[in-house]
Amino acid sequence: MSQVYNYLIESYQPNREINYRVNNRNELKRVYNNIVNLSKRSPLYKINLSKENQDYTIGIKETALVIQSKIGIMTDPSVSGFKTKATTVSNQEVLSAVLMKEDTDLLPELISISVQGLALAQVNKGRELFLPSRGLPSGSYEFRANVLDKSYRLSFNQTDRLENKDTIHNMADFLNESLPGITATVEQGSRQEYSKLVLTSDYMGRSGERTFSFAEQDFFQESIIEFFGLNRMEQTPSSAEFELNGMKKQTASNTFSIENTLQITLHRTSEEPIGIRIVPDKLQVMKGVDSFLHTFNGLIHIAKERMSEVEEHFGATKLLNEIKGLEKLYKEELESCGLKVMEDGRIDIEEALAVQASEDGGMESLFTRENGFIAKVREKAEAITINPMEYLDKTVVTYPDLTKTAYANPYMTSMYSGMLFNSYC
Repeated sequence: MSQVYNYLIESYQPNREINYRVNNRNELKRVYNNIVNLSKRSPLYKINLSKENQDYTIGIKETALVIQSKIGIMTDPSVSGFKTKATTVSNQEVLSAVLMKEDTDLLPELISISVQGLALAQVNKGRELFLPSRGLPSGSYEFRANVLDKSYRLSFNQTDRLENKDTIHNMADFLNESLPGITATVEQGSRQEYSKLVLTSDYMGRSGERTFSFAEQDFFQESIIEFFGLNRMEQTPSSAEFELNGMKKQTASNTFSIENTLQITLHRTSEEPIGIRIVPDKLQVMKGVDSFLHTFNGLIHIAKERMSEVEEHFGATKLLNEIKGLEKLYKEELESCGLKVMEDGRIDIEEALAVQASEDGGMESLFTRENGFIAKVREKAEAITINPMEYLDKTVVTYPDLTKTAYANPYMTSMYSGMLFNSYC
């Protein structure tokens, strides 16, 4: 046997790293007891250690290890694929919601928002100026701008007496460059060849409170503020008004947070309440499900490939039939989560149903149910890992006498599989 072991060490490629191995003491003890119990019942048999048999047996063991790893990643509370949360909104045209952090324990289970009014920014629309006219004399014009609690001293220079169409664009450019918190644009007037300056605050404000205004310096006679009409307020600032779980609220902005955890942005009003739910992140869940199915279907591929390559393939047929038996037993459970069992044993995904199951908890239940499909697949993968020789064609020489308390070959399973794959366990 040592010659076989040394041969495998030289001929088989280095082990792939498995991300999730049994490292809990109780789990290790359980696996150990399973190996001992299996060894008690294991017969003495002859096997053909051809390279094809080695590749096949090592392949199903290694794939079974990866299946256990990927199920563990989805179900372990510390790294669960269902741990990452996201939001769903019943009508994203009315509002959107984004989680600011993963801990959502402080958020209410049900979040319902009715939007009565949006927060509005201050908008000033100036005088309509006849574009071909030359209304503003050349000179330096100094004035003040008050934006929220800050005051800015500005100086606008008119080098020549330009046409109004140039003057108004020069003023818009000057304000955009010199005044933070305000956006200046030029808008066509009510008549052709007329335009006006439009100033929009970058900040929302409370109802009745200006967010910006302009004032002349006392010692200047020419009123540039009056010339452009900079203080003509067209839209008054107002607060957003909504009901959060039946309680009336107001905010100065259309974006606010709940418990510093959930950021909500209002887009328009709505008579109907909008529901917000905290659900598992469907992208992360579907990524984990796809990864698991890729490996699960890979195990089926190994069995089918074995059946097509060798004449005696009882072990591979047994493996495939056991997997199909599990799928048949839990077919309804799988279909409810958008997982469709194919005729050859592979499992395919129906995207829409799977995404819905990811968000409504169905997929999490599938992976965490104690006696469900995934639990049985995990048990089967563990059994393959412990004794992959069960699925290799072999000739039985003797059976153990189970009527006796003592048994002749307590490490029979280890002799056939453990020595070949001891570095995997």
